[in-house]
Amino acid sequence: MLLLTCACGPGTPQDGETDGSSSSSSGPTSGGPSTSDAPMTTDVPTTAEPPPTTDGPDDETCPNSQPTLTPLWSGLIEQEEGVERFVAGGPLLLSDGRIAVPANTRLPDSTFGVSVAWVSPDGVPLGWKTGELQTLEHLDMTGAAVAADDTVIVSGSAEVGGQQQPFIGRFDAGEPELSRSVLKTAIMDVPRALALHADDTALLLGVSSHEDGTWLARVDIDTGGALWELQVLDEGGLAPGSLALGPAGEIVAAVGMWPNNEQAVMQVARVDAAGTLLWTRDLLEPGAPTGSLNDLVVTPDNQVVVLQRWLAPEEKITAISLALEDGATLWETEVAVANAAGPPEMIRAHVDADALLLPIGRQAAKDEPMTIELHRLSFAGQVVHIAPLTLEGRENGRPRVTVTRGRCGELVVLQEEIVPWLGSFAP
Repeated sequence: MLLLTCACGPGTPQDGETDGSSSSSSGPTSGGPSTSDAPMTTDVPTTAEPPPTTDGPDDETCPNSQPTLTPLWSGLIEQEEGVERFVAGGPLLLSDGRIAVPANTRLPDSTFGVSVAWVSPDGVPLGWKTGELQTLEHLDMTGAAVAADDTVIVSGSAEVGGQQQPFIGRFDAGEPELSRSVLKTAIMDVPRALALHADDTALLLGVSSHEDGTWLARVDIDTGGALWELQVLDEGGLAPGSLALGPAGEIVAAVGMWPNNEQAVMQVARVDAAGTLLWTRDLLEPGAPTGSLNDLVVTPDNQVVVLQRWLAPEEKITAISLALEDGATLWETEVAVANAAGPPEMIRAHVDADALLLPIGRQAAKDEPMTIELHRLSFAGQVVHIAPLTLEGRENGRPRVTVTRGRCGELVVLQEEIVPWLGSFAP
């Protein structure tokens, strides 16, 4: 693994995947006003270096500060011969600074499994571990997050005897092997998104192979038993979905794709901890161009930000903010548009203390050089800063990257590829 080393500066990781559970118990309400009434921001972003926004541990493990986004270390996560792994989440941060990268795996004997690559805080590879769940048919891990006890939780579904078998599993950071449970959900058997409460229960958003609609379930991680299941939306079978928790564990889910092979859909729903539907918003407008849900996040100031990727007639990424309380529209903005470097592509956003970080990848054509930009979106809906990121040694490849914050506040970047690229930049 190629390593580039440099000192890291102060910072604090922002990881909303271990928030506590919600105490809300109010009944269902209708959605907010039409999105057509919301203001569209047009502020011109700056390319000047933004000031650091987080403070990290004041100890020798976070040495002298470097200029923001100075490369610290980088390298490739190598594969064993005969094994194919496809990144399916991450990078995930453990409390001691280690990084976990989950992946779907095809093993040399043509079986399928779930693996996690472990990397030290300074980029040293610690090896892959593949869990016990293996099948000769099909396996798809679709969700991953870090629990409060520093275990990595994964979820998805396998095909066994032609039947869907949903699962949830736990990789222990000390002895990183997978223990897993078959989900005992009555309806949802194809989970597509995962979020964790602090009480060692998981939330799963998915669909059913025998019922219509989009379903949400709260389950015990170690037994797989469902505490409750709820049909949050009556559509969305083929549409991408996203699931997020608010500052107090508020549950928000969304699905969206139009047009698709079923019915066009773009809906957001909020649910309380007991499984009561509080509100839904339909964001699909008549004559909407081709596009889909990109991601869904909840900010520290109680905004639900929905990111959408449009494919026609213009390739671009937009964001719309809804009030967490009632789903009312707060603002809309255009995040990124196609340019000479190619159309914008984004997998998911990262929530900082005062802004969203949106890693935007571009590629003009297949086999052309890729470019990566880090867009900083304020909670007022303004793109306030755009910075290029150079992935040392990875000039070509798929323009698909995800980011998180390391223990010292450094930006950790993962580029999805058969041999993934992982690196970090000063906060």
